[in-house]
Amino acid sequence: MEKNLRVCPIDGFYRGFECPKCGQEGRNLMYPDEVDAIGRILAGILRHFPENYGIKLSKNGYAKIYSIVPAIKTQRRKFGWLAPIHIEALGKTDERGRYQVNERGEIRATYDHTIPVILDDLPVDDIPDILYYQTTEEEFSLIRETGISPSDKTYIHLSSTFRKTYVTGLFHVDDPLVIGINTDELRKKIPVYRASKEVYLTTEIPPEFILSIEQEKIELSHEEREEVENYKERRERRILGEKNNLKH
Repeated sequence: MEKNLRVCPIDGFYRGFECPKCGQEGRNLMYPDEVDAIGRILAGILRHFPENYGIKLSKNGYAKIYSIVPAIKTQRRKFGWLAPIHIEALGKTDERGRYQVNERGEIRATYDHTIPVILDDLPVDDIPDILYYQTTEEEFSLIRETGISPSDKTYIHLSSTFRKTYVTGLFHVDDPLVIGINTDELRKKIPVYRASKEVYLTTEIPPEFILSIEQEKIELSHEEREEVENYKERRERRILGEKNNLKH
């Protein structure tokens, strides 16, 4: 269910109608379609193409919120109402924990980067002994011998649950294979970082830490099915846009 982004005078930012802490109806900041649109732009700036908006990230991936706002308003004039409070609220209320906002008025994405960033200041505590990685039957025969390295992203992304890993795998293939990673042992040699509530990062996984596990039968919920379909539609639009750009 899509939710408005609001601010409570007592408890701060939240998403929904009533403040989950005090029950008051806070002041509306953004409607769901605005949250979605600005969120996509913000993710692009912090994860993939900051230079397209004239933004420079720190080595740890942070950008000044006060520089993001005019950059978006210049290129997307319909968002002329945008202010730093909207970016701060988006980052602090993201339900997946994809962003960090610091005391210096900066924001960063904590995972999913395709540009060089150094995230070695992320937490390394509370790491589950087993994490999960999505691949395919064909790839599995190779990585059992060679291990896993980052491919299209800066870091290897692992998940805390079989289900989440499987659903994420459906973004890319119709029949993903979920494998286990012995992070209890891996951490003794290579750091594993806690990037969000469900996502963990590392830089390399040698083959001796890869586990073959029993596959679970997953029935997708309506929300999960919609998430997969939306991702595939966005990917098709992006590919089509790239093809059109090549023609011109």
